[in-house]
Amino acid sequence: MLVAVNFHYVRPAFDFPYPGIHGISPEQFASQLKLLGRVGQFVSGAELRAAVERRQPLASPALVVTFDDGLREQFDHAWPILRELGIPAIFFINTLPIATGTICAVHKIHLVRAHLNPAEFERRLRHKAAQRGLSLSASADPTAATKHYVYDTPAAAQLKFLLNFSLPPIERDAIVAEIFEEQFPGRETAMSRQLYLAPEQIAELGRHGAIGSHAHDHLPLGLLSPSAIETQITLANHYLSDWAGYAPYALSYPYGSREACSPAAAGVASRCGIRFAFTMERAANTDLARPLHLARFDNNDLPGGKAARFGIDQLFEGVGDAKWFEAAVA
Repeated sequence: MLVAVNFHYVRPAFDFPYPGIHGISPEQFASQLKLLGRVGQFVSGAELRAAVERRQPLASPALVVTFDDGLREQFDHAWPILRELGIPAIFFINTLPIATGTICAVHKIHLVRAHLNPAEFERRLRHKAAQRGLSLSASADPTAATKHYVYDTPAAAQLKFLLNFSLPPIERDAIVAEIFEEQFPGRETAMSRQLYLAPEQIAELGRHGAIGSHAHDHLPLGLLSPSAIETQITLANHYLSDWAGYAPYALSYPYGSREACSPAAAGVASRCGIRFAFTMERAANTDLARPLHLARFDNNDLPGGKAARFGIDQLFEGVGDAKWFEAAVA
């Protein structure tokens, strides 16, 4: 059995005016890894690839540590702890912001929400959408929104769901970009360099075989056309091959929702050289029969997290198996 755990922000403090950026401290990160390591053995991306391609058995029970978004703080604060503890990991990286000095729309949303009153943020969002003839009053499915954004209030979850899944990506990005520029005028490039990994840091991670793809931009692949999916993956492969020294064979689907991880997206990923990929289905992987739809937990879901769903003694016994794509054939 394989249980995957995913992390995003790891930094010493989250002292923002408003809740928008959520994560854990380095101390919490180390503590959770030590706790999980009591009941499972951590495996690397290379070991997981060997298990998928050559059916070499994984350690049992197995744990794999992953990071999404290619954030610099993951290298600054999490990587030293991983090295000290001797734990392998996979860092899934979006390449667009690093290549262009920009910030992905999803991270612009995080930054704006952390620095702008929520009511004012929503007012600006609705005003700019209305100027484009778009209405955000049509509600997203509240159940789907709160299920996907389990650590947000229902109102915040629905707003994020509308932004990320209900607005056309081009319109959404344009609206978010305007609000971001109003809040942080002329600062995007400097903030991007602070937020994301530098190529030399990616090279260091690459020397340890710790690089994976999170596609080029942070877009829900399953909602794109096959040609657009291919572009997203091949562009990321191009940049990561240059920076890390090898083409990634592992993918983390941006957003990780069922819609974003469609069988069509998995099929394109496979044709682009991806050997295994992670969703954000909160479940365990009893086997590796569906390597392009591996389930994964947010770190907060697991023992040692902020909202653990079960105790450490239940980690490999009290969790359900991945079900989203039981019949899917990539």
